[in-house]
Amino acid sequence: MTAAACAKTSVGNGFGSSGNSATPTPTPTPTPATLTIAADHPITELQPGDALKFAVANGTLKDVKVTDSEGSEVTGTLKDAVWTPSKPWSLKTSYTVAATLSNTDPHAGSTTTVTKNIKSIDGAVNVVEMLYSDASVGIGMPVIIKFGHEVIDADMRARIQKAMHIDVSPQQEGAWGWIDHSQLMWRPKDFWKAGTKVNVSGNLTGLPTSSHRWITHDVKGSFQVGQARIVKIYINKHKMDVLQDGNVVRTIPVTTGKPGASTTTRSGTKVIIERDATRIMDSSTVGIPKGSSDYYHLKVKYAMRVTYTGEFIHAAPWSERSQGSANVSHGCVGLSTENARWLFNFCAAGDPVINSGSNRMFKPDEGIGCWCYDWSGWQKLSAV
Repeated sequence: MTAAACAKTSVGNGFGSSGNSATPTPTPTPTPATLTIAADHPITELQPGDALKFAVANGTLKDVKVTDSEGSEVTGTLKDAVWTPSKPWSLKTSYTVAATLSNTDPHAGSTTTVTKNIKSIDGAVNVVEMLYSDASVGIGMPVIIKFGHEVIDADMRARIQKAMHIDVSPQQEGAWGWIDHSQLMWRPKDFWKAGTKVNVSGNLTGLPTSSHRWITHDVKGSFQVGQARIVKIYINKHKMDVLQDGNVVRTIPVTTGKPGASTTTRSGTKVIIERDATRIMDSSTVGIPKGSSDYYHLKVKYAMRVTYTGEFIHAAPWSERSQGSANVSHGCVGLSTENARWLFNFCAAGDPVINSGSNRMFKPDEGIGCWCYDWSGWQKLSAV
């Protein structure tokens, strides 16, 4: 009885083998690194020039891989947690970002991979080019950066202009100016020096030109200025002087536009835009339709365009009797075939054509109109 009582007391005190029931240490909950991706615009509406900005919590950014909707890798550079694509984002395109993160918490493993989908904005491209690149041009040819669609916003024009660079050898004073909303030009204060070399570049990739259009490539080009040739036309005297290096090399009798609001040849400094050995002149393209007493459809030789509105210098054998004595054309400058051939072979695109003697003035938007302005007036056309 006594022994049994002692045994029962021992079990009731809870000592002995029952000590194995101690609570184990709990396993820590791992805390993997987390990622946030941002850009200058929402990552589902990326604009072409945007870069991706990464923010990591509980870790660091180790690597970034971007692929397009077809699984092809998009190249770019990663620096200070900012990933910049080598080329602008294509418009209306989906991409996948796979980021490798190094975890601060050792219980989460060494790395974590986070995948996110991003998308570029649904927009359009504004094509831009440098006209007359790689050409030999006359001393009146400005640098012309031509946009396929107008850049209405003044701030956007300023950003574009600031991104442009020009190198002129030998150096000459000049300035950028917007002749209209789709043409940015650089002209020297005076005509180019003969033999000038001009190199132009613009880091335009990703710049907007409207709320829904962007430039998706840089622009680059160059041209060489040839000899100093100038054509002077005296409308009221029916003659033309052709100069080289300041000296008159030939005087040519001409006929210009007959008197009239739409036929008088415009006075002002124009520039040869293009040259065609043979060209069809159709008056319907300048508002004189078939059926009109003034309608014409002619095949002419040695045509050099000086306005977008239909003024040319060309051979006009039918008006030789009037050349040197009367103005009988619809606005063009007519020469004999022999003189027109000589002039055509002598001149190049970009040669200045200085017209005087009429009360109808050449307007800037009617051709390459940068020389319609004096130097002070031209500088006011800068967007910067």
